[in-house]
Amino acid sequence: MALAPAAQQPLYRIDAGEGETTLWLSGDWGAAARLPTSSALAREVSAGASASGRIVIDGQALEAAHPRVAALIYTLTQRLRSNDRLQIELRHLPNSVSSLVELARPASETSGRGRRARWVTRLGAASRNRFEVVGTVARLIGNAAAVTPRLMVGRAQARRVDFVALLRETGASSLPVVTVVNLLIGAVLGFVGAVQLATFGAGLYLADLVGIAVAREMAAIMTAFIMAGRIGASFAAHLATMEANEEIDALRMIGVSPFEFLVLPRLAALTLMMPLLFLYAAALGIGGGMIVADLVLNTSPASFFGRLEDAVAMRHFVIGFVKAVCFGILIALTSCHMGMSAGRNAAEVGRAATRTVVVSIIGIILIDAVFALCTNALGI
Repeated sequence: MALAPAAQQPLYRIDAGEGETTLWLSGDWGAAARLPTSSALAREVSAGASASGRIVIDGQALEAAHPRVAALIYTLTQRLRSNDRLQIELRHLPNSVSSLVELARPASETSGRGRRARWVTRLGAASRNRFEVVGTVARLIGNAAAVTPRLMVGRAQARRVDFVALLRETGASSLPVVTVVNLLIGAVLGFVGAVQLATFGAGLYLADLVGIAVAREMAAIMTAFIMAGRIGASFAAHLATMEANEEIDALRMIGVSPFEFLVLPRLAALTLMMPLLFLYAAALGIGGGMIVADLVLNTSPASFFGRLEDAVAMRHFVIGFVKAVCFGILIALTSCHMGMSAGRNAAEVGRAATRTVVVSIIGIILIDAVFALCTNALGI
């Protein structure tokens, strides 16, 4: 038995038994009590305990316990748990103490039932978040379908000057990057195809390879990637900054719909510009392949275009055109959703832009895969 040296110090007793050591807490451990240190208690308990077994901290005889007793108990159990062969059990502690000790424990120290409960909670929260995202996207698409006619007749709460500026930003300002990337992509496709086809003496069919690949896949996808990184990130960062500065809340307060004023012009601009950029990119990609055919295979532009006219059907351009429209809608809705759902600090602005690019690229790949499956099933 060990007693506290001072009269104000609370009482405790250590009973060492066969395979079990009990630390009995008794008396007043209230706010005025002078608590022993956890290190001193741990030394005394460890000295009385065997090398392995159970250590019980029993508070049945406590008359009062200040919440700081919880810190002492938690620190004491942490010190005792440094010996892996000891099992610690808390028994009959006041609820105010035991609940704080339980709250302070890391997740890994909780019981199996607690871990399972938290796993189910996390699964439920994750599922709820996914459903919320699906619901938000569905609302965005529904709002777009409902409000677009108002924009077409000029009755939406959007300014024409903003729409024109967005058209310039998404279209004309993107031309240099679209030009360089698609011209080089066409040239690379042409070079790779020329080397392989020349091996079999089929260099004439380079126009088939470049034309179909560019019209059906590469022009739409590469243009969408460019727009996701350049325009999507810009839209998301702009809207996230407005959200952080409470400008979007101010629009709502004065009766202006943020969707009509901010989202709809961006959605319309990207949906209009993406197909046009696709056609421009397809022309450049085919031009890159034609230059390589002339340089590597000595195929004249007239022969290249003659073969291209026979090999590339209009349906390939239609498929790429429809893809470009879908990509534009995806990038616009994703960027606006990420921007308007961002937090109210500067760090969230960067996160919104990054998430927009990542989600848009994944969505582009998914949409392209769906198109590939559908067109293959339809035989087109």
